[in-house]
Amino acid sequence: MTILTAEEITDLTSDIREIIEDVELSTTISYKLSGSTVSDWDPTDGIIPDMYTTSSVSAFKGSYNLKDMEAAQGLIELGDTKFIIMTSDVSGILSVDDMIVESASSIQSATTYQIKETKYDPYKLVYFLQSRAI
Repeated sequence: MTILTAEEITDLTSDIREIIEDVELSTTISYKLSGSTVSDWDPTDGIIPDMYTTSSVSAFKGSYNLKDMEAAQGLIELGDTKFIIMTSDVSGILSVDDMIVESASSIQSATTYQIKETKYDPYKLVYFLQSRAI
């Protein structure tokens, strides 16, 4: 038995998606899911496939405060970034081998982040991704 009804979960999902896809609040990222193309390798043609399957998704980008860093006892470092994405926007099992590439403005280059930790909410509506620029 859950605390929320199916209708409430649907409404909540809709509200969260609206925030994550808001052009003023969100950013578009390329989520690079690792390991999904290794089985595509064909030794006869010698072509090595992409190591990542890339999905373009909207994300809410945030930072960690000092209280978060202290509570994490060194697992969260100054400069780490938090991305929140809908679980339905990526398929597969997310891991610390994945990467995020954030699009660049016309002046600067894109930023690539390594995933340090993945978490999701109790209803598995969103992923919370701790990441570090590399």
